[in-house]
Amino acid sequence: MKIISTLFTLLFVQVCFAQQITFRNEMGGLITQEEFEEKITNGPYFGVPGSVSNEKLLIHRMPFGNVEPDLFYRILGMEEALKEGKSLVVIFYPGKDECNSTGSQANDVSHFKKSYDYLIIGTSKRDAAEPVYIYKNPHGLEKYKGIMEWIPDPDATFEKNFFKYPYPCRSFVVIHPSGEYRAIFGEFPDSQIIQALKILNK
Repeated sequence: MKIISTLFTLLFVQVCFAQQITFRNEMGGLITQEEFEEKITNGPYFGVPGSVSNEKLLIHRMPFGNVEPDLFYRILGMEEALKEGKSLVVIFYPGKDECNSTGSQANDVSHFKKSYDYLIIGTSKRDAAEPVYIYKNPHGLEKYKGIMEWIPDPDATFEKNFFKYPYPCRSFVVIHPSGEYRAIFGEFPDSQIIQALKILNK
């Protein structure tokens, strides 16, 4: 009986240890669950699965950095815009989710039209090509018909390089011809695209 009790205890401890979750900050350092949750609640972060099981990682919602721009312009057939020194503005739709299918503006056609017009004018004033609207999954895009054209993400290039997780609503990345970029993961006000252009054009 003692042997069976000991075996159950060891098994219970092993299961508990195996299920223990490791939390890491955006730099990969270990943090507590409380710190992890506080950053998500009060900061511009998402929590995503880590590179191994039972691991959660923080990612900043507003990343910036540098990429080789030729690939992104070429895959969208916008080499001329690159030659002209125009920034690339890409808006990414992950597929239908609670964020982009509910709420007062989720199905408001006049809101979509106003957003589209605002970005067309705003990008043209700031040395950018017209925004490109791409998707991972087209489910839910019917409501935009006649306002803007959405195209599939070519070879999942933007998903692989910028939008690796299903961030809610939509996301964007602005790529300057120099290769410098700025992005926002998850829902954002259109004014943030214009702000990103201002920063990249300095």
